[in-house]
Amino acid sequence: MNRITMRSLLVSLIVTVLVTDIPFYCGFSIQMSGIAEAQDPPRRRRRGRRPAPLPTPEPEKKEAEPAGAEDAEYLAIVGAIIHTVTGPVVRGGTILCKDGKISSIGNDIDVPENAEKIEADGFHVYPGLVAFRSAGLIGSGDPQKSQDPFALGTVMGLAAGITSTWNGSRVGKLVRRELEDLTLRPMAFTNLTYTSRNPGGKRELRQALEKVQEHLRALERHAEQKKEDPEAKAPDDKWIRGAFATAKSLLTGERVALARVSTITDLKQICDLSRRFGFELIIEGAEEAWIDPGLIARTGASVVLTPRARRNADEDRNMKSGSSIENARILHQHGIPIAIRPSGSGIALWGLAGRDLSHLPMEAAFAVRGGLSETAAIEAITIEPARILGVADRIGSIEVGKDADFIITDGDLLSYLTHVRWSVINGKIQYDKMKEGLLDHIRPGGEETPEPPDDHWPRRLGDPL
Repeated sequence: MNRITMRSLLVSLIVTVLVTDIPFYCGFSIQMSGIAEAQDPPRRRRRGRRPAPLPTPEPEKKEAEPAGAEDAEYLAIVGAIIHTVTGPVVRGGTILCKDGKISSIGNDIDVPENAEKIEADGFHVYPGLVAFRSAGLIGSGDPQKSQDPFALGTVMGLAAGITSTWNGSRVGKLVRRELEDLTLRPMAFTNLTYTSRNPGGKRELRQALEKVQEHLRALERHAEQKKEDPEAKAPDDKWIRGAFATAKSLLTGERVALARVSTITDLKQICDLSRRFGFELIIEGAEEAWIDPGLIARTGASVVLTPRARRNADEDRNMKSGSSIENARILHQHGIPIAIRPSGSGIALWGLAGRDLSHLPMEAAFAVRGGLSETAAIEAITIEPARILGVADRIGSIEVGKDADFIITDGDLLSYLTHVRWSVINGKIQYDKMKEGLLDHIRPGGEETPEPPDDHWPRRLGDPL
């Protein structure tokens, strides 16, 4: 066989292997396959096979809603003029409440479909009013034992816009038909009697404060001695009872002093005592505080006053005396925190007496007549008493995160024509004027200038006698 024939056979063999993919030698086949795959992997690998199916795309993951969100209770007040007190006035706004708390405030709020709604176009929303002192609105002790959830006084308080109050032992809410979660904070002040009419009591209190103050200093010295002598004997404290225990609670900051003081003489003495011993002071009354407001400002005391309280000037005293309609304005201008309360601490169920808690806004309006700004007057019956009572983190203003306690009125809060249409506590409607039957006959449409009844007072010019 000549060279030409051998060369032809070798070429034929190579062509046959390439076309038919017959593994003539394992090593040769593997080598050729590796080269072929490197040059044209798709055609060589997919010959005679179906295309591999594309992977099924995973569904888009939605953000998981918080557990229990579908069971949340919503209340929405829509279209109202919202007086937040601590922030701007929001006109035509919405308040969204969730599970008893304020969750959103604004003009573009998405309201859930399952929310209870109050259409409040043209109405005003204010924080629930806080009565600094009251009697008969909430139970005097444990609400489980002393609270009447169906009491008429509670309804009347809500009709006056009061949603929270202090009764002497605790700060509580005027919740109806329930006895749970009524207490905001246990609160008891130390009542001080420190007036010129009781010189013996003044002397006893001052001596108690001085003795306890020296005892506290002895405790500080003992603490230093124990660093050098662990067996140093501590000062005796078995005598700290009665007036001494009261003095200790004031000096250690466990209690806040509450004093009923009227005259400028007594005001100077109680303020001097507070500054001398460094205890916190709240003054009730303070009818003559306008004479020397700087005295109270330097003391850092708060004042709870009644603008309509009258005290005649003493003509025998060669100095300013008596009450002034400008008292609230003057104190506020000097930076003194003020809360306003009527002279009566209860609700007059026999009629609208004008000096009880049902007229708390009118008391604030009288302070406006004396020059106090409307903003400060509203603060004095909402956020300021809440601050004095230590519960401003929950009530007293309309803010996100606070308790959903507010009132909806058919006019300006300080107008004598205004009525509370709804009172809301913990995101639940506690009072609806048109469903109660007590005041539903008075201006049922909420008109700002209603037609007077046939017999009215005072008479107007041109009316028949």
